[in-house]
Amino acid sequence: MSQPNIVRAQRGFTLVELLVVIAIIGVLIALLLPAVQQAREAARRMQCSNNLKQTALAMHNYHDVHGQFPLPGMKANEIGWTASILPQLEQSSIADQLNYNEGKHNIASRMKFGPVKIDAYQCPSAPGTDIYSPRTDEMYNGEQSYVAHYFGILGPVGTNPATGGNYVCKDMSEEFGGECTEGILWQWGSKMRDVTDGLSNTYLLGENSWREMPYRRWWMRAKLEDATRGTLYLLTKNVQYPINSGNSDKWNTVAFGSMHPGGAMFSRGDGSVAFVAETMNFDAFLAGASKAGGEAISSQ
Repeated sequence: MSQPNIVRAQRGFTLVELLVVIAIIGVLIALLLPAVQQAREAARRMQCSNNLKQTALAMHNYHDVHGQFPLPGMKANEIGWTASILPQLEQSSIADQLNYNEGKHNIASRMKFGPVKIDAYQCPSAPGTDIYSPRTDEMYNGEQSYVAHYFGILGPVGTNPATGGNYVCKDMSEEFGGECTEGILWQWGSKMRDVTDGLSNTYLLGENSWREMPYRRWWMRAKLEDATRGTLYLLTKNVQYPINSGNSDKWNTVAFGSMHPGGAMFSRGDGSVAFVAETMNFDAFLAGASKAGGEAISSQ
């Protein structure tokens, strides 16, 4: 006599088991997500370093051609170093269209390049959700212009530990914040031989891409002179405050900083690039911004 077929019921998950599985998956995701974010930030920081390296080497190539580093800005037309090194960044198609004799105040023939993204001037870690970074509110044909995230060094503000005297700055009471003169990219076109502290010890460019940084203009506009407010440097800054301090009281003295955790990228006069921690000794940070201060403090 044949046995009847017995159909066994399939047992499913209980509610408790399902909740346990969900909880385990949630824990795994919580453990994995920071690692993914850290890996992405590491990749962005490497790209930022490469961009800064490319820009610093372009400045070296400019020095080879012209015998000096580019000027931070030219009062006759308001453009500066970011425009000067375009041929060295393989952007001759833009450089060849610029009219350096055309005057100032955002002439339309130059403003048309505002919405053109120069990758070497952009840090990929910078936020893209506000008007300041990576774009500014300056417009051309209804399109916002890009900013630059790397600024030149005018010079330090404070006391030189080697001499006990103040670093050389002038007109610090002006509305824009004055200008310091001991950095590589101050106005008179430094030569490599002027950097007696050593090119490897002296900052050339620093990152300025933190979210709330309010003082930005489009990537080519560099300098403005006003009879009552003073000289405004848009692509070079004094070094007066610690990295990532968020200080932004005046245009020329806004703090260097980034969206990288713990510091910002800087290039040195020899073309090398380093991540500079926000916790570094402040005197050493100031010393790194001076090209001929004679300080014994290392900026490494």
